[in-house]
Amino acid sequence: MRNDIEVPDSQPSWLYKGWPSTGQSIHLDDLVLQQRNLFRDDFLFPVATISATDLDHNIDTMSRFCDEHGVSLAPHAKTTMSPEIIDRQLAAGAWGITASTASQAQVFRRFGVERILIAHQVVDPAAVRWLSHELNNNPEVEIICLVDSIAAIEAMERALANAPHGRELAVLVELGFAGGRSGCRTIDEAIAVAKAADVSPRLRLVGVEGYEGIVPTQGDDYSALDDFILRLGALATRLDELGLFDRLDEILITAGGSMFPDRVVALLGGGPHLSKPSRLVIRSGCYVTHDSAFYEEGAPFGVREPMTSYPPLHAAMRVWSYVVSRPQPDLVLLGFGKRDASYDVDLPKPLEVRRDGEVRQVDGELNVFSLNDQHAYVRVAQGFDIAVGDVVACGISHPCTTFDKWRAIPLVDEDFTVVGVVRTFF
Repeated sequence: MRNDIEVPDSQPSWLYKGWPSTGQSIHLDDLVLQQRNLFRDDFLFPVATISATDLDHNIDTMSRFCDEHGVSLAPHAKTTMSPEIIDRQLAAGAWGITASTASQAQVFRRFGVERILIAHQVVDPAAVRWLSHELNNNPEVEIICLVDSIAAIEAMERALANAPHGRELAVLVELGFAGGRSGCRTIDEAIAVAKAADVSPRLRLVGVEGYEGIVPTQGDDYSALDDFILRLGALATRLDELGLFDRLDEILITAGGSMFPDRVVALLGGGPHLSKPSRLVIRSGCYVTHDSAFYEEGAPFGVREPMTSYPPLHAAMRVWSYVVSRPQPDLVLLGFGKRDASYDVDLPKPLEVRRDGEVRQVDGELNVFSLNDQHAYVRVAQGFDIAVGDVVACGISHPCTTFDKWRAIPLVDEDFTVVGVVRTFF
């Protein structure tokens, strides 16, 4: 399905940090059309950038992987909340778009997205009523959310008690695991929830869901992970045997975050033997820009079998800043901090230093060890040449919490000329 993504109107460039200050009320799109260059046209550092080449490489790689394995992709767009990136993902064949909350789904509807999977329970009354209203007033729209308890089903029904009857709300029963996040802890519990959804006058059971990304693993031992994924397939089989999917033309099975989509596809890609056709939907989100630490070290492409037949993903995002102080020989301060880059999984990773057009690779001789709001503390290896006024590029870890710090990110080519803009709507 292809959507026509609606991009909100451009605003004056001074509203967006990092973009050039021209002294005039020039709109962001005008700066993009002028093809400004990061290192020649007075950008106000720090600046986050996304490589257009690497972004397209990552989107194309994931699209090819899904096509070749016969699975569907609903990218988790909480990573970017960006109409420009969602447009690229849909154009590359994404089946739908994943949200975490009804609020995010509302934003995606404003972008024009027609198929949204909310990988979350929706129990607050206003959100439930919004879902119902959106479905009843837009017959082309499909929105699916999760349930993991009878209490959640009852909360949704109460929220709609005085609302007009219309299209049923599509739900997936979520399977979890002990010590994990949400989700039924046992298959028997999930069956009870599925039966309650099946008889609800306001809901429609359409399949099963699980999230394997936080199942504990030990090195290359994926036994606990694989057991959870297989249990999800077993749940779909049991619900089908009980006749709970009889009203469907297609049964949805969805899992697969950014770290283990290969394990989900390997174990469920052929689909359990069900009475109806099934669609396996993976929901990877961080693949789109990848990163320089967490996913670089553990994500599957180019690393785990059988993913070595695919090229590695590329870290497409960098945060650029000046060295603003060198108060000690072994310490420099960079002019960015927690307001500019993620720090919830790994600290930013210095990659290169620029001085007067010369580029030098860091090769581990600079290490960020702490962040304040607007400063990064960097340990300097003995003998490494770095000075106030140098520009340092840092890779980031866990892209989700870097995107939410920038309202507009320059999309750049190999020469760091701006070729587009990535807006975010958090």
